[in-house]
Amino acid sequence: MSAIDRRSGIDALVERWRLIALLIPLLALDLGLFALPMGYLLRISFAGRTPGGAFVEGSWSLDGYRYVLDSALVHEILAFTLLFGVLVTVLSVAIGVVYAYGTRRASGWQRTLLLSGAVLSLFTTLVVKLFAVVLVFSPVGVLNDLLLWVSVLDDPLLLIDNLIGAVLAQLYIVVPYSILAVYAVLSTLEETVVEAALDLGADRPRVFREVILPHVRPGIAVGAVISFTWTVGAYAGPLLLGSGSERTIGVLVSELLLSRFDWPAAAALAVVTIAIVFAVLLAALLRLDSGGGALDA
Repeated sequence: MSAIDRRSGIDALVERWRLIALLIPLLALDLGLFALPMGYLLRISFAGRTPGGAFVEGSWSLDGYRYVLDSALVHEILAFTLLFGVLVTVLSVAIGVVYAYGTRRASGWQRTLLLSGAVLSLFTTLVVKLFAVVLVFSPVGVLNDLLLWVSVLDDPLLLIDNLIGAVLAQLYIVVPYSILAVYAVLSTLEETVVEAALDLGADRPRVFREVILPHVRPGIAVGAVISFTWTVGAYAGPLLLGSGSERTIGVLVSELLLSRFDWPAAAALAVVTIAIVFAVLLAALLRLDSGGGALDA
């Protein structure tokens, strides 16, 4: 073996260990923040239930999963949570596409202002966002005061403490992510493609349907995934701005953990919800990708 070959082998070995050294902190982070908590959650879901404490130490049981399968209340709340997630996701993606398209059509300070509005909302805490929803949409809020002042309404609209309030609260949280996801893809569209479609006789609505929408499908997929997963796990929005009828899985898990101290049932419900969300997202993404590489950026 020549000196050059030995040197190349040493360099390859050093590069391999350098890569391993870079991966170790990431693997440790994944293990500490995701794998271990999920493993503990899964273990608690198989613990025995007891009225005298959170769970039976060292026990193995399917009582938590039996509760999930047998409880009509769980089935009702789970069905509402999934429908709530679909509703918010559809509205979030629709708003995100329109907002991103309007931002792209704008220029100069207008585009900067629109993008700043979407980005800055991400730096606002959840409590402040929900308080803003109350200030704007409550019966004595800004919107009702304005509509009553211009004589559009005789009585204020009930936009909180119901399903509308829960949806509005959740949209305040997830819409910025949909906007930025769609805009990030839309910004890669060459203006010459749009101009060519217009030159060939297509009007703006047709360009939007046949050029813009197909191009932003990866952004729509990302926005939909974020909106759906966040909404299925929603807790603060439905609890604070919904009524007793807008109970989500997150609210029920909190009750089981903090009020009933039924950790196995809460853990089993969380595990089942995670599995359902993964299955729904996988099916949706496969369906979207079946359109000929629609998710390719």
